[in-house]
Formats: sequence, structure tokens, C-alpha cells
Amino acid sequence: MRAFYTLLLTVFGFWAVEYAIFHTDAYYTILRHDSSTGSVETYVRNELKRGRTNPHQVLTIGDSRMGFLPRYANELAPGTGYQFASIALGGATPRDWYYMLRGADPQANKYSAVVIAMEDYEDSEIEEDLSVRAADLYYLIGRLQYVDLPYFAGSYRHDRALEWAAARGIVLKGLVYKRDFQEFLLHPVERVKLAEQARRDSFFWYYNYVGPNQSMEGVQVDFVNRTVTVPPGFTEAQKAAYTFRFLAPHPPDHGVHSEYLHQWLGKIYEHYHGSKTRMVFLHLPRGPFVRPDQPAVNPHSSVRELAQKPGVLLLPEHLFDLLERPSLFVDQMHLNGPGCAEFSRMLAREVARELDAL
Repeated sequence: MRAFYTLLLTVFGFWAVEYAIFHTDAYYTILRHDSSTGSVETYVRNELKRGRTNPHQVLTIGDSRMGFLPRYANELAPGTGYQFASIALGGATPRDWYYMLRGADPQANKYSAVVIAMEDYEDSEIEEDLSVRAADLYYLIGRLQYVDLPYFAGSYRHDRALEWAAARGIVLKGLVYKRDFQEFLLHPVERVKLAEQARRDSFFWYYNYVGPNQSMEGVQVDFVNRTVTVPPGFTEAQKAAYTFRFLAPHPPDHGVHSEYLHQWLGKIYEHYHGSKTRMVFLHLPRGPFVRPDQPAVNPHSSVRELAQKPGVLLLPEHLFDLLERPSLFVDQMHLNGPGCAEFSRMLAREVARELDAL
């Protein structure tokens, strides 16, 4: 019995220490702000404490292609009547978006609209199966709670090893934070200073970001002869990336990506269903060059089905077509600084117009 109680106390003590460090706000005070976990925590926490000067708030979310810079949109506030913010994050997926939105808006009552950036409106298949994206656990570990274990871990049901890793990670978060903690131990003083500075200044770092000035001017894509030509100064790696983006065959459609989008965009809808917040979907600019083999219209895509429900809006699919030119893109997918500025202004005006028309 003594051995049993010793074991029991040891397990309880381990759990208590693990919980106190990794399941509370304690570890955030030393977390590296630009790690995958740190980026999510920084964006969400900055949004929670952001000053609001207008009762009409709009929050945008997406991945790195969501080149929305709130500063430009907010310069138009006297005309639009809305204040804009963004928690769009490079590498974030729809699964991440759900938990990030839940973290930034737990009661689903802070925003007039949440604007979600989509690659297209057709649920086109992509190379990666996002349902088994292991990195999501590292992005979201600071957002996940014990209550999330069944659904989050269960979302990896197509890969039992990842399902178990997700469940284990939620229970023992220290396993996920392990590498970050090891790096902290190497340079603890510098890490603490960096974490303090990020908590104090990171909102302004991101809010004042203007984007790169480089562009795709001079690049040529011949869709007939299936060639890409780049001017001097571009690398072979860049040329290969352009060739893959614009000329490689589309992945065969097996419905995998559509199933995933139905699940996670549906979860976001569940979060906001019955609230004052509108879900607004936008079709991102397709790129500096537009492939002629665009996906066919899918009336049963996730966003088109959601658009039939109350509180959901689809912005015009071709709203940003005029931005689809090499001078406004830094690479095959991402807008450059001038492109982001124009995109942000256009989006602010269109969202305000759509919301005012309701």
C-alpha cells in the first residue's frame, strides 16, 4: 500500500507541475513569439487586448495568402464605419482557424463579421491532406483544453498514430513544448527579454507591416507551350516553384479536401450560429497569372452550401480579378506590399457595403 500511495503521489505531483506550467498562462510568459505555437498565441492574445474605438468590428482570418493589412482598411473607417483587425497567419489551416476564432471570440459576440479567405469556392483538391496535418497540434497547443481532446484528437481518425499523439499532447502539453523549452534553457535571459518585448510591441510590429516591394514583373508564363521564362535575377528554385504552380496538373479530386472543409468551416458556423456575427467568405486573388484550367463550379462545396444558411455571405467570386497581375505579387501566390494595400482597401469597402445592405 505504501508503494501504491507513493506512486499515486508521484503521478499527481507530476501532473500538478505539468498543469501549472503548461496548462495555464505561465509558459506564455517565456514562449518564443514567432514559433508556431507562439504565433497563434501572440495573434489571439493581441486581438483580445486590442483597443476598440468603434462598436462595428470586423475580424479577418486565413493563411499567408490573406494579404489583408488592417491599417489600410482602418484609414477608410470614416467612410466605411467599421474597424478591422486580422489574425490571419501563415501556415494556419481551417482547423486552426476554428480554434483561433474561438480563442479570440469565445462568446461569439465581438464582431459584426468574421471574414474568411478561401483559395477558391469549389473545394478543389490540394496536394496535402490537411486532416492529418501534424503541425496543427503545435500551432494550437496553447488553445487546446482537456475538453477538446475527443473532437480534436478524433479529427486525426485517418491516422491512428497522429490521433494518439494529439490526445497525448493535450494531456501532457510539455511533450509538445519540449523543443521550445529546451531552447529557452540554452538562453533563458535573452528569451525572457524577447518574450516581454513581444508582449509589449508585437501588435505594432504586425499592424505597421507594409509588405515587400519586389514583384513578378518580367516573368512570363506560356500556357500553350507550357513554359515559364524568368528575367535575370530570379533563381532556378523560383522558376521551379512558378512552373509547379502554373503548369503542374491539378491533383485528382477524391473529395478529401471538400470533406475537410465541410467539417471545419462547419465548426466555425456552429460557433457563430445564432449570433449577430456574419460569416463572410472571400475568394482570394488567384495569382499573378491565372491558369486557364480553373476548377468547375461545385454547387455542393462547403462555402456554397454554407451560403444557403442564415448569417453567411459569399463576396463576389471575381471581386479581386483586377489585382491578378505580376506587378502586385511578390511570388506565385502572395501579394506584395502595394498589392496588399490595394487588396485591403478593396476588401474593407466591399465588406462594409455588404454589411450595410443587410
